[in-house]
Amino acid sequence: MPDVEITCVQCREVFIFTEKEQEQFYQRNMMTPQRCLRCRSKKAAQRADAPTKYEIICDNCGKHDSVPFQPKTGRSVLCRDCYEAGRSRARSV
Repeated sequence: MPDVEITCVQCREVFIFTEKEQEQFYQRNMMTPQRCLRCRSKKAAQRADAPTKYEIICDNCGKHDSVPFQPKTGRSVLCRDCYEAGRSRARSV
């Protein structure tokens, strides 16, 4: 199966439906996507059962971000980038 170009029904952007994605969709008996990944993510976030996001300011770099848990008072909270950087340092030790 070659890669397929599909036009998103929502934003009209052309996106690539890769051979690997096609195989995954086929194995799960799913239909070909009609929306690009960005529009699919937006639609999923608007569902009623979507997890609540909490706005934070990173204690390490000061960047604004959102997290899927309610931060506790007195505990530091990190943005995605600082969190991932800390995890990669911990793995290399």
